[in-house]
This record gives sequence, structure tokens and C-alpha cells, in this order.
Amino acid sequence: MKQRHGIITVILAMMFSIGFLANFNAPENVEAKQTVKVVKVQKVASKPYRASKGYMYNSAKLTKKIHNLKNYKKTTFYSKKRVTVRTSSNKKAYYMYVASKSGKIKGYVYAKYLKLYQPTTINIVGMPTNSGDTQTEPTTPNLISKANLESMIAASPDLDPTGQLLSLTTGDYATYKSVFDKNFNVGDYADNGVFNNDQASIYVESSQLVPYVQKAIDKWNNALGSIVFTLGTRQSHSMTLDFGNGQIAGWDGVFFGNGINVDYTSFRDSTYPYGYLPMSSNQPVTIHLSTDDTSGVGDGMAAHAANNFHYDRTNHYLTTTITGVPRELLETYWVGVITHELGHSLGLDHTPYFQDIMAAQTGVEDGQSQENMKYNWTDYKDADNTQGGTMTATLTQRDIDRAKLTKLLGYW
Repeated sequence: MKQRHGIITVILAMMFSIGFLANFNAPENVEAKQTVKVVKVQKVASKPYRASKGYMYNSAKLTKKIHNLKNYKKTTFYSKKRVTVRTSSNKKAYYMYVASKSGKIKGYVYAKYLKLYQPTTINIVGMPTNSGDTQTEPTTPNLISKANLESMIAASPDLDPTGQLLSLTTGDYATYKSVFDKNFNVGDYADNGVFNNDQASIYVESSQLVPYVQKAIDKWNNALGSIVFTLGTRQSHSMTLDFGNGQIAGWDGVFFGNGINVDYTSFRDSTYPYGYLPMSSNQPVTIHLSTDDTSGVGDGMAAHAANNFHYDRTNHYLTTTITGVPRELLETYWVGVITHELGHSLGLDHTPYFQDIMAAQTGVEDGQSQENMKYNWTDYKDADNTQGGTMTATLTQRDIDRAKLTKLLGYW
């Protein structure tokens, strides 16, 4: 797929090329009576906002007004995701999914009506006491200094919180959330209520996806040494997972705060993502893959370049091979896609390491840098012949350590 929007999983030439859309000026507020189409869902880190006008809608399709925001001028809302919609007149508009701290008031608000809220801090100076009185000084938690924390981060492998970084105090994690977010590409991305007692229950709406989801669940649970994800029911769940349409927006999988969608068309296409495979054969095949999709040579995804599916002379090119029984290769890929999206629910954003389950070739999506990013990148850092995390549905130690960190930060 040519373009990559929102939280998505892509691999090698067919999915490695990133298409950037031109910037659009946001139109005026879209009224609920208009027909709108959701074209992109992008997770964002939780930030406080307030609004004094406009309405809150029940869904991203803006079908029903549920609150008049002038009645909630003093209510602080926290952002979870940013949604791009297109109106019937082909104009774009941007909405934020926000929720109050309690989670009772939540919905979609026109982005321009939301203003970042910074509460005023008031320092109260105590009254002087008589000389004979004794006054107990408040105790201050023993926090690590920012300088010492940054030294520990610098000594740890890139984007991998190791050693003492995973054994600091609760106060350290609460005080330096923004430092951890930026240095390890993590954030609070799941909606309120998705994780309860450190667990999320997933209702899979299509029975066809259940075995794939179960394998992805097992990978995270085994890696983290606890029951983080479980399969839920229609009546009892905190997340949903189903098929969706990623053809226009260009995703194979997308996480949107309290659910995951898998692209239905690509999932059912046996030539995706590796090209033609002898699906009836039980003999292993070796596929040669390259992110160089300008030449049109090779097997699988690179061959699609001959049809001009992707063309980007600025790409960094990585070559590798993958071997396996055709049917198992496809199954493993889609398990990898779902494992990647579950990683986003845990608060993990992308890394430039192809071997990671959370890999992405660039830190930019739709012309915008991801929310929390240590540095920008435009190509993978891995050497040739590195096995891709999504292709093999494999978690690296960096994936696991970052997930352990986000638990300590309170993101799941």
C-alpha cells in the first residue's frame, strides 16, 4: 500500500514506500448533518485541553451531538486520538477524541475548539510562628536528579530502557514521564478503561481472526511474564478487534484508542504481501526482499514496482530473505501485524529498527512526526539480512523492555 496513515504496520517494498499527502487548510467546523468519511485515525499522547464553544459528538462520523461544550468551560479533557474526516464536499477537517478525567464525558471535538490547558500553580507561604513553636518541614521524596536520569539513559542501548531504568521509584516515573516518553518513543495511547488492573480484554468480532489474535496475545503475555491481554466476549470486553478498510488510507493494521482494525482486502489476498506463492505446497520457499522498489527486480513485493505501485528514489534500501511454508509465512505476517498494534495499545510508538515488532521506516506519518520521538529517522538502522519483526512476528528485547517501562509509567 502506497500511503501510510495512523498507527500502521508495513514491511519491505510493498509497504516500505511512504506516500506523503499535501497539506490542507482545515475548513470550518463540520456540522453533524453532513455526511463525513473517516480517512485517518492517529493516536496522540494524552494532553489536557479545555473548550468553551462547539459540540462534542458521539462518533468520528459526527452523527450525533452529545454535549454543548459551553456547559463544560471548566472541565479538563484529555486527548487520546486525532481523526481526519472528509466531508461530502471533499474538504478535510480534524477532530480530537477527548475524555474527562473520570471518563464519563467523552467524544469527538473539532480540533480548533480545543485549547491546551495549563493550570496555574499557586505557592502558599505559611504564616510566621512564635519562636517557641516547632514546625515540621514537609518531606520530599528522594527523586533521582534529571541529570543522573539522562546519564543513565545515555548509557543504555538506543531506545532500550535497561537495568536501573526499570527499577526506579514510583515518584521518578511520575516526575519524569515526558523524559521517558521522548527518549524511548512511548506515550499514553490507550483510552481510559482499556486496561483494568493491568489487563485488557479483547473482543474479536470476526471468528476468522481469533487464531491470529490468540497467537499475538500469547506473544505479549509470554514476553511480559503476566496475563496482559485476554480474549473477551461481546458482553464483556475493553477492546475490540475486527476487519476494516485500509485500502484508501494505506494501512494493514490500525490502533485507534480502544480497538484495532485489520485490512480485510489485504488479509484475504494470498499474493499480499509477498507476491505469488504456491499456497497448496508444504515445501519451504525462500523469498528475496528489498526495500528498493524502483528497479522492479526480485520476488514478492519488489516486483510490484514494475507496475509503479511505489516509487521513491530517496528511500534507504535494505535487502533480506525470508524462508518458510507459504501458508505459514502469510499467517505469521498477520500475527505480526496484530502484535504490532497491540504494542501501540501498551504505549509503544515506532522505532527505526527493522528487527523490532514496532519498526517503521520513518518517524514521519502523513508529513507529521510521531508524537514522542527521540530523534527523526528516514531509514532503518539495521544491516542487510536482518529479519523483520513483523515478518517473523518476533518481539525483540527492546520491544519487551519498552513495554515494561510503559507499565511503570502507568500507561497500561
